Amino acid sequence: MSLLPDTDPDLYGGAAEFYDLLAGPAWARLGPLLRRALDGVDSANGPLLDLGAGTGLSTEAAADAVAGARVLAVEPSAGMRIALATRLACRPGLAERVTVTAGTLDDVRLPHRLCAAVALGVVGHLDPGERAALWRTLAERLAPGAPAVIDVLDRTAPPTRAALRLATRRVGDLDYESWSQGADDGWTLTYRVRDGGTVVREHAVPLPWSGIGIDALAEEAAVAGLVCTPLAPDFAVLRSTP
Repeated sequence: MSLLPDTDPDLYGGAAEFYDLLAGPAWARLGPLLRRALDGVDSANGPLLDLGAGTGLSTEAAADAVAGARVLAVEPSAGMRIALATRLACRPGLAERVTVTAGTLDDVRLPHRLCAAVALGVVGHLDPGERAALWRTLAERLAPGAPAVIDVLDRTAPPTRAALRLATRRVGDLDYESWSQGADDGWTLTYRVRDGGTVVREHAVPLPWSGIGIDALAEEAAVAGLVCTPLAPDFAVLRSTP
């Protein structure tokens, strides 16, 4: 059972070129939440698992938040891993702490204990059976009291049916934009590059997503013995019960 979307292993590959350029507004919010969730984590309890590491924004933030932690970064998309590798190459000391696995959770050799886990942009891609297996794995591997940081769909503000511009950025003489448009089974991210009023490039990334919310997440995780503490309508920490 694969605990990352692998029906199309490079589902996010087409977005890799644009992702970091336009992720600023999202990470201005996610970064502080992640640091708060990882506060007090003891790296002596084992490595930190970053499931669905993407371009490495979460990997870098988690490594900075937990001093000295070794990180297991798991990412199925080759395009995203190229960006992740570039990030590691540009951060002295980070590459020595991060081990990258190409694939899903099934492909990584997990240690007996983890000091923490991060799975951002992952849970909505999993079906109920895959989520149940993930909660069991976390309950078994996390050190007592260690956090698993999860995000879900914010049911108070789901993706709109009308196209919504998420971010824009000037790069040289061109303007880069990201747009989101919701559907019953997920949403589509569209990246556009404009030269003045002319769209010179456009790339759409359909993203299937289950729409699971915090309440359902808490119920599922409780079956595995994990307690859910929401930090935001779409962001929570899971911890094993004593």
